[in-house]
Amino acid sequence: MMTIMDTQMVESPQDWHPADVVAALRKVGTSLNKIGKANGYTHIQGVLVRPWWAVEQLVAGALQLPPAEIWPSRYAPGVSREHAKKLTRNRRALREIRRRAA
Repeated sequence: MMTIMDTQMVESPQDWHPADVVAALRKVGTSLNKIGKANGYTHIQGVLVRPWWAVEQLVAGALQLPPAEIWPSRYAPGVSREHAKKLTRNRRALREIRRRAA
């Protein structure tokens, strides 16, 4: 029996694979370590697997993309970003993010 695939199905967008984020950063000449050091963080690799609002903004800024394009599941309608924002304790990074947004 032959099955027919429906190629017209629309999938919900998935977050980029962590390796894709790292590769994209390398392509633009930076890395998670460089972004972290420049903004007063020591370990920001966690952003690849869990929400971290400030670091998401920094990574997306380095790639010149909106963070919702890299992590659509984190920015889907109805998803609260409050917990991810509370994880940001680095005031210097928050000031830099707000300065870039202005």
